[in-house]
Amino acid sequence: MTEQDTSSQLSRLGVNYWPAHAGPYMWREFDEEAIAADLRALRAAGVEYTRSFLFWPDFMPEPDRVEPAMMERLGRFMDLHEEARLGVHLTLLVGHMSGQNWPPPWMPDPSRLYTDPGLLLAQERYLTTVVEAVRPSPALEAYVLTNELPLFTGPAPVEAVQAWSSRMVGLLKRLDPDRSVSLGDGAWYVLGDTASGFRPTHAQDVIAPHLYLADTHPGRQLAAYGLAMAVARRLARDAGKAIWLEEFGATHSVFGEEEVARWARGVVTEARLHGAEQVCWWCGFDFPEAMGERPPYSHHPHELSFGMMRSDRSPRPVAAALREATVAPLPNLRRAGLLIPSWVYRAYPFGEPWGAATRRAFLNAYAALRELGYLPEVVLEDDLGSQPATAGNAGPVVDAGLAAAGPYGLPPILAVPSVQKLQAATWARLEAYPGRVLYSYLHATAVRSHEGAWISAASARRFFGGEARNRFNLPEPAPRGLVWEGGRIDLPKGPDPFSETPLLVRPKEAAVLGRDDQGRPLWIRAGRRDLLLFPIEALADDLTPVIAFYRAVLRSPPEAGS
Repeated sequence: MTEQDTSSQLSRLGVNYWPAHAGPYMWREFDEEAIAADLRALRAAGVEYTRSFLFWPDFMPEPDRVEPAMMERLGRFMDLHEEARLGVHLTLLVGHMSGQNWPPPWMPDPSRLYTDPGLLLAQERYLTTVVEAVRPSPALEAYVLTNELPLFTGPAPVEAVQAWSSRMVGLLKRLDPDRSVSLGDGAWYVLGDTASGFRPTHAQDVIAPHLYLADTHPGRQLAAYGLAMAVARRLARDAGKAIWLEEFGATHSVFGEEEVARWARGVVTEARLHGAEQVCWWCGFDFPEAMGERPPYSHHPHELSFGMMRSDRSPRPVAAALREATVAPLPNLRRAGLLIPSWVYRAYPFGEPWGAATRRAFLNAYAALRELGYLPEVVLEDDLGSQPATAGNAGPVVDAGLAAAGPYGLPPILAVPSVQKLQAATWARLEAYPGRVLYSYLHATAVRSHEGAWISAASARRFFGGEARNRFNLPEPAPRGLVWEGGRIDLPKGPDPFSETPLLVRPKEAAVLGRDDQGRPLWIRAGRRDLLLFPIEALADDLTPVIAFYRAVLRSPPEAGS
């Protein structure tokens, strides 16, 4: 397949719900009439389910007691959803909410929640009581085990979180085997954040990111959401997990209503393109100004204005934008891969963290491919391991559906944007890639120690089709433009001479397709590899030069450089 058929990928629309009159104080200030009116307004706006929260201090005032009054209110809450024809994703262990942690009074140290025997038993007691009560409700669709638990407990060892998630999700599955379970952790590992201890391989049915992302360029901002969901899709597929965009949103504090609506439409489109079955806006309603006298809104007042609906239940423009975006036709985009080096997602000895240049390179590459009619899908460096690492084995061009990467196939085009570090065998695997490779060179490291691509001399000669001749640990004069037959672009500047150092190559087996303003080869082609010897994606603040170069490469048939 060279195209992805996305035409039938619809997403269900949900909202994260607290009532406008009470926020997280809903359960102790339970107002059936107000909640019923909220739910009717949400249903009329096209919402299909709420992600609703059981405030842990209210539901479990003591470690051996679940409050009967709250359980009675929960039963009525589920009935109100059924009456409004709304589903419920019920979030169970809620100790963090809207910029504040709210531990039950008997829990002095939430960091012990994963391993303390007494706390584990208390959680099991609580979960059992709640699930047995709500399980018969037709409105109940899914369980969300926590709300961003890493913010409540702090970082934890992976092994401790794995054992805890297996125990708690296993309990939920024994009690109610047919409903999906999300961990509700935020899935921030899709952004390269591994400090929380949560992993996609832990017990769960869903990879469900919570995303609030910013960038200096609107194309890169949308790309950030798209790339996060593409990573989620790649991580979910091996285990057969679903993908939800479980939480995203924007405050209307100083941001225009139409601007927020336009942005939200774009985010939903990217999520749907990568297979998100559910998208859930934070949050359903604004809260009245009087709520600013109570925490968490007293110290996080921007949280008062995230609503899809205003506090008087009138819809904002974002309500229509979300409803329309979940069902609008999607284009059938061509397939392209975006290689994520293992240095990003695996801890190597003396490794360097995911840096700003790496992040910008991925986002610029994603945004450029989208602009040109491609859907970037994540290819992990490990995915190339199914290919033989035979030097120089280019082989014939094959359809990506026949290429080996498990049962999924590798895309016919693979972008490797501004990459310096790859595993030793990967360079040969890129030579043997059963499609086209678009690679750009990054010279600089975060520490001034081992500059240049991390590649052996023999591999460099084969991969770059010639002799590299840079000076050792010295910068080279930066190119300011790239010229090729029929085109020219100005190249972005870097923050220092090392960051904008090109790779100097004397081509032997490679063809020169473009030169810099000093006449040096800068775009060369070796086999089916288009090699830009400059980190255009890592340095470009504006997308224009990246799009122009990618367009030139993708319009140029590989035979032009053979």
